[in-house]
Amino acid sequence: MLYFLNFRQNMNEQNKHIFVLVHGAWHGAWCWEKVVPLLTAAGHAVHSPDLPGLGEDNTPIAEIGLDSYVQRVSELINGIGRPVVLVGHSMGGVVITQTAELIPDRIDTLIYLTAFSPKHGETLLQYSLEDTESLVSQHKQIDEDEGILTITNTALRECFYDLCAEDDAQQAIQRLRPQALAPLAAPLRLSQAKYGRVRRCYIECSADRAISPTLQRRMKNNAALAASSVLDADHSPFYSCPQALVEILIDMADKV
Repeated sequence: MLYFLNFRQNMNEQNKHIFVLVHGAWHGAWCWEKVVPLLTAAGHAVHSPDLPGLGEDNTPIAEIGLDSYVQRVSELINGIGRPVVLVGHSMGGVVITQTAELIPDRIDTLIYLTAFSPKHGETLLQYSLEDTESLVSQHKQIDEDEGILTITNTALRECFYDLCAEDDAQQAIQRLRPQALAPLAAPLRLSQAKYGRVRRCYIECSADRAISPTLQRRMKNNAALAASSVLDADHSPFYSCPQALVEILIDMADKV
């Protein structure tokens, strides 16, 4: 079973940074396919795991929680020889946040990419439900019996890939999978002594229709940032503007 996209084993000193890219809900490591070659061409090492139940991972929905996401990412990072730049897209923001609480010394910088960053005791789900400007909120389909969240098929293009090329959007839509509810409803457990001392940055996407710019600004305030930037992009800048995204990621990482 493949958990990693373009896994780089060469962790020697020629690698400028080690990026760990964490995808969001419904997606998998595949969503970074345009970003990974650009980062590696610039001399950086890159890892991107499939979170449990997503991408090519077949963990049953009943076994999936926020802790299982965090375990997947932290085990990967612990196997790397030096601290990493940990990037979280969308739902991936809660994953990188809780991971930083668990292993703060293994992380140089957290970068939130149009992502959720709840405070201690808060959940992703409560913020998502409040985001009435979001197409996700308007087109969500919750199946409590199955423990999953999906989006109306006809809304997927507009919701996630509004500014993406048609081929990229359609290929991505074919690879989406149902999202487990449990990680979205799990409250974060954070402390100033651990998560609070990790450097944090945020990339806002001004044309995002899945997480509204209004909510993104709330998330930026929550995160107490060292740096932030704004991309004129939809919810999927890894497809709509990968080069611009990579330039910002590298710039943020360089300023550690």
